[in-house]
Amino acid sequence: MWYGRLSEARSLIKCPVLLITATANKSSRKKIQKKFAMHDCCELIDNPDRPNIKLFVQKYKRTVPIESVLEQLIYLVNEKQRLCDRYIVFCPSIALCSKVFTAFRLEIGNQKIKHVEMYHSKTTDQTKEKIRKDLNDPNGQVRILVATSAAGMGVNFVGVSYIINFGPPKDMDSFVQQVGRCGRDGTQAMAMLIFNKAQCRCLDSEMKDYVNNKSSCRRQLILKTYNAKSPDLKKHLCCDICESFCDCKSDQCKTFDFPIVYSEHDPEEVHSDTECDERISSSSSNVSESDTD
Repeated sequence: MWYGRLSEARSLIKCPVLLITATANKSSRKKIQKKFAMHDCCELIDNPDRPNIKLFVQKYKRTVPIESVLEQLIYLVNEKQRLCDRYIVFCPSIALCSKVFTAFRLEIGNQKIKHVEMYHSKTTDQTKEKIRKDLNDPNGQVRILVATSAAGMGVNFVGVSYIINFGPPKDMDSFVQQVGRCGRDGTQAMAMLIFNKAQCRCLDSEMKDYVNNKSSCRRQLILKTYNAKSPDLKKHLCCDICESFCDCKSDQCKTFDFPIVYSEHDPEEVHSDTECDERISSSSSNVSESDTD
């Protein structure tokens, strides 16, 4: 792309440059500065924290079918339909996005599937516009959006209180952008990252640390990536780890749980957490696109 050669132009012509991006961690900023030959530049960094979003992480075995992992969410949309809270389920690839959507379709049938939509880079512009229009209406019929990172930037969906990452994105920037799709109106929102061991192979170091963390505040791990400070939140509003140490004795202290909790149960013997699972993993070897439009 032409903008990738701006550093060459700047080597010939002395000119200032202003670069603006929504989300960029420390390593991303260094790459950008190198690409545009920005030496000794001044950085203005805003805190990316969204204090109204509580963070959760949960692990599942790769051998467990998608419909079992998302069983409670499937039940909610099947029973409540248009009255169901609005969720976005982010997937790291188009292949997995399609599999999750198919799981919903098989479980709730064709009549109720109108409450579930799929959004990725291969979705037609007409369908994308239809989905965006519906999701800009708090009372729209789409209650579950299964999406890739195509729905993580440049969109502002209304009334989304819950985000599920069905598999971690490859880097922290993508994760922060996707989590930021919920709670846009400032009300309390929640974000759950569900993952299996095999999905952690190609993550950057910061995202691996976040996924594998079992003892540190999740919010602080995110903000450390951006050299930002964590706000003074009540522990039960911060993350699932901080909640376990909360002793505020507030009446609401134990009421901020993510409504969808995966209860691990695998009826068949599982020999390894990284065994091949045709129902979940599949085409990561055949589909290399991570959909980062």
